[in-house]
Amino acid sequence: MPIQPIKYLYCLISNSHDLYYEQAFISISSLKIHNHDAFVSLLTDKETIDSIEYRKADIRKIVNELIVINFENNISSLNRSRILKTTMRNKIDGDFLYIDSDTVICQNLNDIVNFESDLGAVLDYHKLLSSHLLRLQIIERRKSLLNHPNFYNDQYYFNGGLLFVRDTESNRVFFEKWNENYFLGCKINLQMDMPSLALTNYQLGSPIKELDGKWNVQVWHGANYLNNAKILHYYATILDSRKYEPFCTLLPLKVKEEGCLTEDDLALVTKPLRFFGDATYIITGDNYNIFQSSISGFIRNLYKRRFLFKLTEKIFDLIRKIFLKATG
Repeated sequence: MPIQPIKYLYCLISNSHDLYYEQAFISISSLKIHNHDAFVSLLTDKETIDSIEYRKADIRKIVNELIVINFENNISSLNRSRILKTTMRNKIDGDFLYIDSDTVICQNLNDIVNFESDLGAVLDYHKLLSSHLLRLQIIERRKSLLNHPNFYNDQYYFNGGLLFVRDTESNRVFFEKWNENYFLGCKINLQMDMPSLALTNYQLGSPIKELDGKWNVQVWHGANYLNNAKILHYYATILDSRKYEPFCTLLPLKVKEEGCLTEDDLALVTKPLRFFGDATYIITGDNYNIFQSSISGFIRNLYKRRFLFKLTEKIFDLIRKIFLKATG
């Protein structure tokens, strides 16, 4: 029996004041560059589609299937986005590869159909829980949903930015449960989709199987996969200086202003693996252990308060000089 082609699915909630729409436009455009015959489905809401009237780029021209969901006015954009994602299996027919909008496609993706399991994802940060930079936060979030060590210490924590989903009854049940668990998290002010994804995976006997990291290269943590990256995931929501430009803001702003991608823009999109900037350092070995420590986390938080950070740095520099003089 021949393998059926899949759909490439995006979920989009956006208004004219943000850049999510333009980021999705760029991601889909990059997909079409490497996958000329890609069937792209877009799951969105009426407000996002209505906003196209005020935009210069028309995303409808580059998608093959448009599914519009109506929401009550009192549902926030954040919740709409999470609801679309946790219900998408039951809003669309056929096997699909779900892709976050803050991505750039680097290669042809057609061979995803050869994945042997019905549900696949890449590890978050490309790490097992024991080596994850946010291990303590992940454990606490898991505990808030289900305080059982077999769950909150589970080494497999999958990133929700890319999901391979076959059209099976078990996957439809999985997404119903994921949506239910998402709302469970909302009741305790945990409005994130990945903890509830982890809970669902645990409750249903771990149906998610690990995809090779090349399928969802999380740019700041996936150095080992950059050479053969299928999809580059650059995290548009990072609030600090780790912006992966031009894709985070510069190129989306240009699309917002001009409504299209020029030949020069497409050249950037075609070769997206070279935009780390000058202030880049590869952290390995002991340096990585230091970087993921609580002390390092404290320093990163302190850095957000520049005056206190500079004052603390001066104090430590003074202590260092006194120590060196004393041990001279």
